[in-house]
Amino acid sequence: MSLTNEQIEEKINTQSEQIKKIDDLLELQLELTDRINKLDQKSTQQINDLDKRMIGIEGTLKSIENTLKLQGDYIQKIPELSEKVTGVETNITKIENKMESQKESMQSLDKKMSKIEGLLEGQNTNLQKIPDLIEKVGELKNWRQIVIIILTGLVGWYLRGVNLKP
Repeated sequence: MSLTNEQIEEKINTQSEQIKKIDDLLELQLELTDRINKLDQKSTQQINDLDKRMIGIEGTLKSIENTLKLQGDYIQKIPELSEKVTGVETNITKIENKMESQKESMQSLDKKMSKIEGLLEGQNTNLQKIPDLIEKVGELKNWRQIVIIILTGLVGWYLRGVNLKP
């Protein structure tokens, strides 16, 4: 079979078109491979970012879980604490009652003090007479007069103590 030049040229043109299409397809394949690689890198980066975020979220969840456990412990202690508060309130009431009784005793002490002050003021006049008596004793010229006054006082006292019946 012998081919004519035209036919050969036609076949060559067809084959060169096919080669061109294959080259275009190869370029397209390379382009698609590049795009796939880029998309793969982006998705890998995004997956890594998501993994990091998941690790952070897990840490946060553990922290929240620990906080909730602590709060649970505190919640369990609430009845005990309320009992203690009730005890403290009872003690405060007792202290208030004691303070009231102390106020009453202070008032009675104030009354007694005012009575004592009144008695001291009454004795004050007697205390003011003492310097006069000392001055009169100092005026005595000699000790004989002092002895005579004391003896007279003793005799008078003795006579008052004796019953003189007729």
